[in-house]
Amino acid sequence: MANRFKLVLGIAAAIIVLALVGGTAGHQGMSTSAKSPYVSALANASVATADAAPHRCTNRSCGNLQGIVTCTEEAAGTNCAVSQGVCTLTPCRH
Repeated sequence: MANRFKLVLGIAAAIIVLALVGGTAGHQGMSTSAKSPYVSALANASVATADAAPHRCTNRSCGNLQGIVTCTEEAAGTNCAVSQGVCTLTPCRH
């Protein structure tokens, strides 16, 4: 009885190992020139670089309200940015 159990366990282990090897070996890259209906339609697509959306002009300048630096003052053609209590003012790009 113990020998039969070991045999069944060994066969099951061999089947699992073969299934894992066969499953991973089948996922290797295919040639893009292969004439197969299973070639990906995206095989020839390349990844483009991401471009950020154009920055909009905030039309704000630096202001100081009760000791707090903010971007509250309206000023045409300028961008305002506050970081760690320091206000940076830059002209807008058109």
